[in-house]
Amino acid sequence: MINSADPAAPEAAVEFFSERQVKNDGRDGPGGYFERSMGRPRSYDRNEVIARATALFWKKGYAGAHLQELVEVTGLNRFSLYKEFGGKDGLFQTAIESYLNEADDYYRQTLGRKPYGLANITAYFRSIRFPAQYDGCFFVNSLAERHVLESATYKLVQKFAAYVEDLYFKNAQAAQKSGELPTRYDARTLARYFTVNDFGLAVFGINGPPRNRGLPELLDLILSAIGATGETAASGSDAPQSWRTLV
Repeated sequence: MINSADPAAPEAAVEFFSERQVKNDGRDGPGGYFERSMGRPRSYDRNEVIARATALFWKKGYAGAHLQELVEVTGLNRFSLYKEFGGKDGLFQTAIESYLNEADDYYRQTLGRKPYGLANITAYFRSIRFPAQYDGCFFVNSLAERHVLESATYKLVQKFAAYVEDLYFKNAQAAQKSGELPTRYDARTLARYFTVNDFGLAVFGINGPPRNRGLPELLDLILSAIGATGETAASGSDAPQSWRTLV
């Protein structure tokens, strides 16, 4: 697991999903990460099963989603669920991996864009919008379930949190060099500051309407609180739709 407190960590952490194509490309094909076992062909769509399970876990959490509910929403019987995913734990890990793949794509398109700097951070926050029906961020929700998740699954979630922090670190470091962010705080502290606000907004959005009201002003406050300079009101319209609104 990457230690996000280590200044040497960013380079490694930013490559969190660098090998995911090896795992996911051709997932259902010969030699894929989830290579199907010999025997009778499947009578169900694996991706659809994962999507339905993800929706249930997202809404109810790992602890709140019961095995019988998973059987009902996925359409799999218990034997097939255990054979394909190894039970509830394995299905949850597969669901969170799928979700983090989407999240990784979005972070790469925003915070991962070069040149790094304050503009990336601003564009990312500007892109956040909460849909009418919002159950939080599946990833952030999972961080709060440490006491019930399998150790390997929780480490995956922790590692992604470190990856996000390290993207903020790279942008904060560049923004300090350009004079857009103050140097009275080290770049790691700034990265954690932005990460806390990022994940905190995901929780804030659960509160319901008017959850989208005042988000631009809130970003201005987040930046001005640390003495950010530059065009903090820059639009993030060129950024793709926030990944938290997907699924």
